[in-house]
Amino acid sequence: MKKSVIFIEPTGHMSNVFENYMHLPLLGSLYLATILHHNGYRVRVINENILGREVDPFEIQADVFCLTALTVSASRAKFLAAQLRMIYPDCRVLIGGIHASLLPEEFTDVADHVVVGEAEEIIVDLVEGRIQEKVVAGRKVENLADLPPINYALLDGFSTMNIVPVMTSRGCPFDCTFCTVSKIFGRKFRKVSAERVVADVENAMGYFSSKEFFFYDDNFTADRRRVDAICDLVLKKKLGIDWAAQVRCDLAENPNLVAKMAKAGCRWVYIGFESIEDETLKALHKSQTRADIVHAIQVFHQYGINIHGMFMFGEDHNTLETIDQTVEFATQHGIDTVQFMILTPFPGTRCYEDLAGSNRLLHKNWDYYNAMYIVFQPARMSPERLQIETYRAYRRFYSLRRTASDMLFMSFNVLLDALVFNFRRANAYRLSTVFIRAGAKAIIGKCSDAHIAYLSYLKNVEQRKLLENSTQSM
Repeated sequence: MKKSVIFIEPTGHMSNVFENYMHLPLLGSLYLATILHHNGYRVRVINENILGREVDPFEIQADVFCLTALTVSASRAKFLAAQLRMIYPDCRVLIGGIHASLLPEEFTDVADHVVVGEAEEIIVDLVEGRIQEKVVAGRKVENLADLPPINYALLDGFSTMNIVPVMTSRGCPFDCTFCTVSKIFGRKFRKVSAERVVADVENAMGYFSSKEFFFYDDNFTADRRRVDAICDLVLKKKLGIDWAAQVRCDLAENPNLVAKMAKAGCRWVYIGFESIEDETLKALHKSQTRADIVHAIQVFHQYGINIHGMFMFGEDHNTLETIDQTVEFATQHGIDTVQFMILTPFPGTRCYEDLAGSNRLLHKNWDYYNAMYIVFQPARMSPERLQIETYRAYRRFYSLRRTASDMLFMSFNVLLDALVFNFRRANAYRLSTVFIRAGAKAIIGKCSDAHIAYLSYLKNVEQRKLLENSTQSM
């Protein structure tokens, strides 16, 4: 009988705002599970975020356990690996994922194999024990079309998902200083055809009743001709899906394509604006300006597409005024929802190397490396102030007063349009966006205790550093 294999995607010790809103699996595990399933193995994928709790090692049993370690879930992955090897001494434990790929030595004591990079082409050999190395170098999948359509039913609790994830490319031609994408997937943009994208959407529709899709690609519109063809096929096949994608500001340079995306069901774009300061954008190698951001907001809203804007605080040019100005900018320009993040130096990035090299890291407790917590010494403010003001920025943007104001504005304008039988602007009054903001307000409230606890943790870190410095000077 073929071996049984369980994939586990651990939750982070401290979840961030995005994880509270969108419970989605990583597709890497699902591709690997699907490959093994096609080869006759008994496979399960367990995602603790979707499960809604931490998995108990005693309640699962398999011949092989494959754990995914992101930076924020690295500690949890190590704990689970150690527990599983102790409870099931005959099992084998494999660990992969972004953090394991960047710092494989952290897991060699708890895993039989640590996989660096992409594992699709070696997963069968790993499970069969044909690879002996402790740290195994994966191989990039050059032709993504060779990957099988995902079997979503292998994921525990897949039927509870109301947003369906699809990934159509890997790699990014850009080189932002804070991003791990190019480190893991390379700067070469690999993609599948428009036909394969639509086929993957149709495959997913066979598993889910929901018609809301999220394209995981780091830059879904890097190849604009492909996006144009995807939209044509979605419209031709009358799939009737609503979808969101991660894009860059430069997409706004092609308003005709933006219009076609809206027609084909694009309802949201997720954009890493990062900063409204040109000097900060230049330092981050974002290849965009504040003017580009303003233009992008105007173009996407012109065609009725909502914007989830992601901003980052803590770069060396930033001050406390930067945070206030960013909240005002997001409000004044009508960005629909936002994510205010703190610059996080993930291992392997240029940002990490610079901060570690200048001894500015406050700690290496990976539990807090999730863009919600300050983990280094900022140049122009204290760590505590940055932490406090970032949380306050969320509360200002998602205030009850603003939500109530949006409701009144929407109701007033809908009434005026109804009086003259003019409903062409209905997209501007989407009630769902107001509800999302109200839900975000509740999520921010849920993070309050963690925010306060981290401030206390920061004080302890600083006290330990002061004690160490005074001891060394004696």
